[in-house]
Amino acid sequence: MAAPIRIAKAAARTFLPWKSRRRVYRWLAQRCIDSLKPRFDRTRSTILLINHHYGQDIRALQLANRDYNLLVVHADQLFRGAKIFFAEEVRRLTAPYPGDGDEMAVKYREECRWMFQRLRARYGVNVIVTASDVFYWVREFIRAAAAQGVRTVVLDKEGLRSPYGFREEALRVQRLAPFMSDHIFVWSERQRQFWMRTGVEEGRITVIGQPRSDLLFAENPRSVDALFGEARPLVTLFSYMDDAYIPPGPDAGGKRSWRRMKKETHDEFARLAKEYPQYNFVIKTHPQQPDLEQLRGQYQSRNLRVIGGSDVANELLQRSELVAAFQSTAVLEGLFLGKDLVYTFWDPLLSDLRAELLPWHEAPGLVVARSLAEFAEVCRRRLSGDRSRFELTAESRAARDAFVDRFLHRPDGHVCERFFKEIGRFLA
Repeated sequence: MAAPIRIAKAAARTFLPWKSRRRVYRWLAQRCIDSLKPRFDRTRSTILLINHHYGQDIRALQLANRDYNLLVVHADQLFRGAKIFFAEEVRRLTAPYPGDGDEMAVKYREECRWMFQRLRARYGVNVIVTASDVFYWVREFIRAAAAQGVRTVVLDKEGLRSPYGFREEALRVQRLAPFMSDHIFVWSERQRQFWMRTGVEEGRITVIGQPRSDLLFAENPRSVDALFGEARPLVTLFSYMDDAYIPPGPDAGGKRSWRRMKKETHDEFARLAKEYPQYNFVIKTHPQQPDLEQLRGQYQSRNLRVIGGSDVANELLQRSELVAAFQSTAVLEGLFLGKDLVYTFWDPLLSDLRAELLPWHEAPGLVVARSLAEFAEVCRRRLSGDRSRFELTAESRAARDAFVDRFLHRPDGHVCERFFKEIGRFLA
């Protein structure tokens, strides 16, 4: 049934007149606004949170909030009509965002003004918080709000940049979609330096840490157990995009990928699930990973589940006895939690690309598996009860903590409190 629906939607997008599609998308935006059911106190200021693969950070803010109405809208629902106003190159951020005189951008600004007025009339929006302002669909919304005296701040969700990204992504943002919000809150001093490289003034950047890290202190959920017939100790593999952190190159058509190592890791993980039925195993995909359903069809079994989204990542990190990962934020968070962590590091591409990747292979406090055989051996020994490869001295623990601090500022359970202390100065 899903395939015919997708075909019908594609046909509608192709053959409906532009004005008709615009009316349809405006209707969908109105339906999104009408569906919002926040807890609302008219004596409080309202923060509009735009959710773009941002669920854990928003959850952390909701738990820490004491003084504001938090109005959460999902970007893919409210702004789905934005795509008809912009060329594909702009949507993919391979061409500059259009200038003020661009006819289609001006038309889209009218749509954004319409959306913002309805949100503000109903909920009294006083400030906007977004994960980023480089997205084509949010820039005119920010302008529409600014015209009515409402400011926008970025609560950066992309707190990690590879060495390549630190250099090249900064230049790309500066050239194609320069920072336009009033302020940005970031995870670390390193990330502050990244945004300064894009052209943001130092005074418009505040280092507070990673908001979702507060959940590691505030919650200890048990939702993953419901995926299985029986609660057992957990083992988690954090999967990843085929091209995760691979810099563009001469074969940018898609030849360079981690598919070989990724498949080997998944296959071995499935074998481990069969050999150790006393554990529950989870393959957790990246929130935007396109092969989720394929992996489910290939790997799920009695004690192995493949899951997507972002809501359970913290629970998996907190509760897993063994974690395997590659180029993922989960590596850093697992180090912070002191988890038994295996880093997969044997793909042939690594000989050329390791200097351009997140340097997790240099991190103290984890086991770097430099071959599939080593990965299998380390996992089997750990699942059989031997933790010797993961035991740390006081010196190595201190080195691990110092490494984490380079990328996560003060993960102490109070990051969201620091955010709320600052946000008041941006309220309209």
